[in-house]
Amino acid sequence: MDPSIECALVWFKRIYLDGIPVLLQQNETAFLSFLCAVAAIDALAGYRYNAGREGERFQRFVTDYFPPEYWPHAERLYLFRCRMLHNFSPAYFSLAHARPHMHLQRSAIGDVVLSDESFFAGLRSAAERYFGELVSNAQLQADMLARLKNVERGGAIYVSASA
Repeated sequence: MDPSIECALVWFKRIYLDGIPVLLQQNETAFLSFLCAVAAIDALAGYRYNAGREGERFQRFVTDYFPPEYWPHAERLYLFRCRMLHNFSPAYFSLAHARPHMHLQRSAIGDVVLSDESFFAGLRSAAERYFGELVSNAQLQADMLARLKNVERGGAIYVSASA
């Protein structure tokens, strides 16, 4: 596998898959876990699919890689992503901290509950499934490499540690 892909996977895992659990440890930071999760889904969808608009890629990643209980919510999850990243508002979902029994159930206001730990578990599962395919699929690697090299549509993950 190309070193650029290996590097991106290492940093993706460190930033998102290792970082989000830190945010889940407290109610005060759990909200931020949702911002990171939808950003992570965006990145994965961009790596995976080289065609289609952003929303189409996001929704397709949810239906192709997330557990089946997420599939009916793919369109609203994209709208949620837009509202979270652009307006800091959890529109279309009620957010809950450490309430797995409420996850993807109707809320008191009629939308759907997203429990932070459960949503992260779905993201982790989807990422691992995609990474498993990526390792053995030359076309997926070529698509991801193209995304990493295209700063206009994505770009690579570079993190610099100070000396």
